[in-house]
Amino acid sequence: GMAAAQNLAENGFEVHVYEMTDRLGGMMVWGIPAFRLPPGIIEEDMDRLLAQCPGIKPHLNCSLGREVTLKELKERHDAVLLTIGAWWGKSMDIPGAEDPRIIDGVEFLRRVNSGDRPNLPETVLVIGGGDVAMDACRVAKRLTGSKTVSVLYRRGPEEIPARRDELEGAIKEGVEIVYNTQPVSVVTDGDDILLRCVETRLEEPDDDGRRRPETISGSEHDIPCGMVILSVGQQVES
Repeated sequence: GMAAAQNLAENGFEVHVYEMTDRLGGMMVWGIPAFRLPPGIIEEDMDRLLAQCPGIKPHLNCSLGREVTLKELKERHDAVLLTIGAWWGKSMDIPGAEDPRIIDGVEFLRRVNSGDRPNLPETVLVIGGGDVAMDACRVAKRLTGSKTVSVLYRRGPEEIPARRDELEGAIKEGVEIVYNTQPVSVVTDGDDILLRCVETRLEEPDDDGRRRPETISGSEHDIPCGMVILSVGQQVES
């Protein structure tokens, strides 16, 4: 969004930027942990951009559909460009996933980047194999309370999509990566929860070229934990 605003402003347009949060920078600000991107770096970038492009007029704490509608924007401006991003984490369609101790990875990272420092349970499971999963597990490892942080991924080590440096960084910090494991339900067990999982094996590739995980019959097992962080993809809310 800010890159588009810069390009337009440099070409002589007045550009109004409507931002849902209280600061500019999007996922660079809210989704990347401080140990990877120190606080203030993106803010400095935004300050420089606004100084160079006085034609950009930011409107903070202004969410599409809440503070302003698309109809209003169309009436107010000559053109509207939507750059709202995939801000919301996907859930898993499994029984028990509505338990409040099952949280989504991007929301978890946003909370920490906003200054929240939750006291975590001793055992935290992260579901997924992408960069958000790596960020979430490494942040969880740094927070008070957590002793064991594990990442569950439904494919094997050759298929995991996380960048190798991120994966290696997580392993060096003591995060366990559990491959060929897929959650199928969540069972409440007092203060803890049991994440019921099955083992998988890889079959022929899907349409996207990735080998399809198939469940191994009779492999069901429970993993006790105090929190599950879902990092299984993101979606747009328009």
